Amino acid sequence: MSFVVKKVQVSGFTEYLRAVKEYQDSSLHLFALFTGTPDENGKSWCPDCVRADPVIEEAIQNAPECSCLITAYVGDRVTWKDRNNNFRKSDLQLTSVPTLIKVGTEKRLEEGQCSNRTLVEMLFEED
Repeated sequence: MSFVVKKVQVSGFTEYLRAVKEYQDSSLHLFALFTGTPDENGKSWCPDCVRADPVIEEAIQNAPECSCLITAYVGDRVTWKDRNNNFRKSDLQLTSVPTLIKVGTEKRLEEGQCSNRTLVEMLFEED
């Protein structure tokens, strides 16, 4: 049986928190991808993010029914590298992009792990 994964895109930390608040109390399996903001041509400044995108897009199709993927753009390279970036300072404690998490758990993949299909599929598996 085929189903559709809900995909939400947000820019910045405040929008990310708003999206999590909106979806975390639902029955959805909630995942978040933190990635570099695309430029005017639609391409991220982050090479690891560019490599991970197609792997994540394909693997999410096999996520559990009732899943939601929030893609949170962390900013351009200068914004991301700022040590005071809210994504870095928050409880998320992000240190790299891309980072893929299952919200509310310790499940996390970072950088090159996000382009490893096997690891990404394992993260998306139902508990």
